[in-house]
Amino acid sequence: MPIMETYTIKRDNERAIKFTGEKIAGTSSSPDRAMGSNYIGPVGGRWTELRLYRTKDRKYICEEVGHTQWRGERDRRSGAVCDDVNCVTKFFGHGWLANALYANAKIEDSVD
Repeated sequence: MPIMETYTIKRDNERAIKFTGEKIAGTSSSPDRAMGSNYIGPVGGRWTELRLYRTKDRKYICEEVGHTQWRGERDRRSGAVCDDVNCVTKFFGHGWLANALYANAKIEDSVD
């Protein structure tokens, strides 16, 4: 039986999403090496984290966090509440990182 926890997903320019559920998958790109005078991090630049949750009511919660270590930039946060997998794939799209998330979540994202 999954362990349910209470989560709060912060979003830019929108209200946070608070729910009880379980994290079912997550994936991340890695920070790129960066050069230039605006860079303040030790070895990174920008990277993205994707997480997918399922609520106790069987809805999906999507979370995307775009991290940065560049001076003058801030992390970007977005999220969505989805009733089904079609909504999930619409939120995350079909790039390589999203496809890795779908594989981790055992979500079939193909066209018949």
